Amino acid sequence: MRSAKKQYAVIGLGRFGLSVCQELSRAGAQVLAVDLNEDRVKSAIEFSTEVIVANCTQEETVAELKLEEYDMVMVAIGSDINASILTTLVLKEAHCKSVWVKANDKFHAKILTKVGADRVIMPEKEMGIRIANQMIDKRVKDFHPLGSGLALTELVVSANLLGKSLSDMSLCREKEVSVIALKRGPEVIPSPSFEKSLEIGDVIIVVGPEAELAQKLRAL
Repeated sequence: MRSAKKQYAVIGLGRFGLSVCQELSRAGAQVLAVDLNEDRVKSAIEFSTEVIVANCTQEETVAELKLEEYDMVMVAIGSDINASILTTLVLKEAHCKSVWVKANDKFHAKILTKVGADRVIMPEKEMGIRIANQMIDKRVKDFHPLGSGLALTELVVSANLLGKSLSDMSLCREKEVSVIALKRGPEVIPSPSFEKSLEIGDVIIVVGPEAELAQKLRAL
C-alpha cells in the first residue's frame, strides 16, 4: 500500500531536474529520480527517496516503475528533444495522473502540448518574466506565470499606500483580477475585505491575466 505522502517522479537529472528533486524533498514529498546517466542518478541519492537508471521512452519501463500511481511526473529531459517528446507520449498513454514537461523552445513546447502534456514549462522564459517585473517595480515581490494565460503576483505595500485600502488600488478594482489573500507578518488573511486598511510591509496576493497584470503593474 502506497504512503499517504505525495509522490513525484522526476525524469531527467540535469540542473533543472535535480533542483526539482531537491525542492520536492525539502517539502517532505517522496521523490523517484530517474535518468539514463548513472553519475547523474548518483548525484540525486542524497535528496531522493528512490533513484534508478532507466529509459522512460520505453513502455515496459514506465509500466514496471508504475508511474501511473504517482501524483505527478516531471519530464526534465534537456538536450534530447526526441526523448522528451517520446517519454511524454508514453507517460500519457500509461494514464499517468499529471505530466509536467520542461521545454527548450516554443517549437518543442507546441509538440509537447499536442502529445498531451498537462503543463509545459520554459524555465528561462518564466524566470525572465519574474525578474523583469521585479526590476520594473520593486514593490513586486514575485511574479508567477500559472499557464493558460494567468499569473499570480505578490505586491508589497509601500509608504504611499499607508492608510489606504484595497478599494483605493486601481489594480484590485479590475474585474479580471482577484485578490486571493493579504499577508501581514505571520498572519494570512484569505479574501480580505476591500475596505481593510493597509499597512507598510503588507503583501497583497493577486491573480489575473498574465499580459494585463504585467501591464497594470507597470502603471502602478
